[in-house]
Formats: sequence, C-alpha cells, structure tokens
Amino acid sequence: MKTYSYSIFAKFWYRYVNIAITLLLLFYTIASFMLAFQKWYYVFVALLNLVIIYLVNRFYLNSYRSFPFRIRSDEAGITCENFFLSKKILRIEFADIDGISGGMFSGWNTRPVYIHDSKRNISIGFFAQGEFKELLKVILKNINEELYTELLSKMKQMSALK
Repeated sequence: MKTYSYSIFAKFWYRYVNIAITLLLLFYTIASFMLAFQKWYYVFVALLNLVIIYLVNRFYLNSYRSFPFRIRSDEAGITCENFFLSKKILRIEFADIDGISGGMFSGWNTRPVYIHDSKRNISIGFFAQGEFKELLKVILKNINEELYTELLSKMKQMSALK
C-alpha cells in the first residue's frame, strides 16, 4: 500500500489561498465602487472583481468537496481521505473507474485530473503534480483496457493538434 499526499505548501495553497485572493479583490471592489461616484465606468471594474471572486470561490468550494489530500493505493483500488473539513473516506476500485478527465487528458497539465466511478456515482479530483504523478500512473496501469485505449486515443488527437 502506498500513500500519496501533498506538501505543506501545496495544502496551504489548495485550501486557503482563495481567502487572500478574495480579501484583496474585495478591497479593490470597494475602492472601485467608491471611485464610481467620480467616474461612472469604475462600476465595470467592480463588477469584474465580483465575477472573479465568484469564480475563484466556486472552484475552491468544488475542490473542498472533491479533492482528497491523502490517497492510499493498493492492488485493488484507492482510498481517499482528508477532505477539507470532512472526515469522509471514499473507496474507489480500479475496476469501477469509468472515466478520467481533466489535466493532461484535456490538454492542460496544470488543471486537476478527475476520476469518476459511476457504480457509486463518485468523482474525486487531484492535481497530477509531485507524488500524484505516480498515482496517476498507478491508476492508468490498473483501469480497464477500453478506458485506457480511449484515453490514449484522446491524447494522440491532442498531440496531433499541436
């Protein structure tokens, strides 16, 4: 059994950086609204800031629900735990994985990879960086052959586009 977890810096970044971003953008939003009394077009800057705050926090709320910060793999599947403010533990068998998306499979290596188990309707996500690259290799070695060939063909199509 192998355990994968994020570094202290990555845990902090993936859990709390949205608070700093939100506070900074709120400061700019308030300042823009105050300047809007002098020049009306600052309202658009304030609205843009509010949209960015919404998008950033929506991403982080999604990651709080679906990103485990510790994953254990064995020969049959993965066990996901240490979700943000939750004690839930999810088990996904390799045979039950029917979808892998995001990350390198969408053409963006910096985006998270999502694993889907339709048998129990579970989706988890993780950033394929550091130790989690090795986890992705383990998952790809153990998924069913049809899904593997489908992912491989998607990767070939994306590399042909570049």
